Amino acid sequence: MDTKLKKFLEKNDAKFDIVAHRKVYTAYDEAETQRMKPKEVAKTVLLKADKEMVLAVIPAAKNVDFGKVKKKLGAKKVSMAKAKDITGRLKSKIGLIHPFGPVYNIQTLVDNAVLKEKKIRTSAGSYTESIEISPARYKKLVEPITGSFSKSK
Repeated sequence: MDTKLKKFLEKNDAKFDIVAHRKVYTAYDEAETQRMKPKEVAKTVLLKADKEMVLAVIPAAKNVDFGKVKKKLGAKKVSMAKAKDITGRLKSKIGLIHPFGPVYNIQTLVDNAVLKEKKIRTSAGSYTESIEISPARYKKLVEPITGSFSKSK
């Protein structure tokens, strides 16, 4: 588990579970490895909205809907961030971004479909561990912007 994430969760007295699994690089593979439906696992994507960075948390089997993100944020341009943004801005490796924006000091967008699940299962900032947390607890910790931000692949 990412050290900064662990400190953030402990500082906020958050109730969560860590789930160990074989090494995976994508949320979709994480779902497959754990015999879960891809809609039950959330992936986190770093986006560039105008000149700001934002995290988008969507179901593993979906893609970001840039038009919806643009509209919600009132941005002129929204695109995927580059690898150098992940390593530089987030100090993270590709595939290890977790959905806790306050740890990165970044605004977080969460797709409503993720919040409809009983538990949110997502990256813990590790290729071999995931975090499982209730949607209510997650929303309280992160204070995300919610809405419909994904579309089918």
